[in-house]
Amino acid sequence: MKRLFHLSTVPAQLQWFENDWKNITDFIKKNNIEGIELGLTASYPIEQIPSDIIEGVHLSFYPMWLDFWHGDIDKVSKILGSREAVYDYYGGYDKQVIIDSYKLQYQRAKQLGAKYMVFHISHILIEDSFTFTYTYSDEEIIKASIELINEVFGEDQDGPMLLFENLWWPGLTYLNPELVQYLIEQVKYLHKGYVLDVSHLILTNPKIATELQAFNYIEKVMSNLGDLKDTIKVVHLNKTLPKHYMQRDHNYTLQKYRQTKDKYGKNRILKNHIKQMDPHQPFDHEIARKIIQLVSPDFCVYETAPSSKYELAYFIKRQNIALGI
Repeated sequence: MKRLFHLSTVPAQLQWFENDWKNITDFIKKNNIEGIELGLTASYPIEQIPSDIIEGVHLSFYPMWLDFWHGDIDKVSKILGSREAVYDYYGGYDKQVIIDSYKLQYQRAKQLGAKYMVFHISHILIEDSFTFTYTYSDEEIIKASIELINEVFGEDQDGPMLLFENLWWPGLTYLNPELVQYLIEQVKYLHKGYVLDVSHLILTNPKIATELQAFNYIEKVMSNLGDLKDTIKVVHLNKTLPKHYMQRDHNYTLQKYRQTKDKYGKNRILKNHIKQMDPHQPFDHEIARKIIQLVSPDFCVYETAPSSKYELAYFIKRQNIALGI
């Protein structure tokens, strides 16, 4: 198993390393890690990136996309506030813009020589993230995702593994083995499998308050998957213990979101709400090792949310210790 950390080509993170990939390579060696799962922004020049340190590429994610995919621009305009906001969010008014975006990302991942790509299977409306009531079912989202994936990747046989990541919102949650099987069977792309995001799975059970409860729950879900567990090739390792926050009444925060007219203010409320649920903190408890042993992935990605290079190094160290490294 290779241990990686997540890094994005957004300016804020590259500035930690003075925009110098040699500094990033040195950081990898110094911190006893083996490579990167890369969040690759659309315009970043990939010729600057040393491909020997890139193992995976995390593809972009449109959290709310089904209504746009189905061509209901009026509904999407109402949700986002205007037709201009629709254009800003998706880059156009036709679903082809989503297809083209992923096709470009696919080509760039191949050019980098990535061994795998991560693709989210989910859909969520902003206000539904506060109420936990949802517009579409897991099955509807998975079927639409299959349409999109087959449009983008087709039946190619020479690209990186295409791995589907779970969220706690509707779509791929791992709680329905039949849908997990259906997704992998209906996608035409040859090299495919799954990513288990540890925190995202924990969040499907808002009663979890301890690391032991988290492990017992993950073990139960993995057991229910049977042989499908072997299709999980990557684990995103991070921790959340959601009981305190998830079991609150979030109506006050939702009303505050609705009443805020400034879009930046609204974004702050939304991002803080999601961060409270999914803080991307390091899994620093010894049970992390048991989770990795249970799943036995090819790659373990330290997907945390540090605020600096020094905090990133600290988070890596803590998860290394938790894994007995």
